[in-house]
Amino acid sequence: MAKDKDKGEYRPAIQPIPPVDEQVAEILSERQRHFDELRLSKKEREALAKARRKEEERKRKEKARAMAREKNRVTTYLPTNLIETLERIAEAEGVSVSQVITFFLFEMVDRYDRKEVGFWGFKYPSRTPRYPWILVHPKDSERMQKVESRKSEKSQ
Repeated sequence: MAKDKDKGEYRPAIQPIPPVDEQVAEILSERQRHFDELRLSKKEREALAKARRKEEERKRKEKARAMAREKNRVTTYLPTNLIETLERIAEAEGVSVSQVITFFLFEMVDRYDRKEVGFWGFKYPSRTPRYPWILVHPKDSERMQKVESRKSEKSQ
């Protein structure tokens, strides 16, 4: 009688053990998933494989979109008060902060090209081998404190 009862019960092929690390846990769960799938009918396995392929394709497309966006992305450090000002302007204009920054950058590059603005008096010797100078705007109090603490010479 006990045999009949046990005959219909499902028992995992791999008994769960406390994994040593995440890789071992992943291998064990992958094997368990494989054994669970073997219990499915052929039609169910095909449907599952189709769903997995669809999900992998969706992930591949999203990764391609993210890579395409990456070439237009720049990471920079901005002073806190400048970020707050940009956020205030963006909110008042009903646009994103990124759009405000892009607009301002185009405007300043045009003015720089026309020699209306320059960096004279705002460049300080750098301590890094990568760049000979650091450029600090006088309103950038966070960086100005660092420059003033060094008591470095200004550029010409």
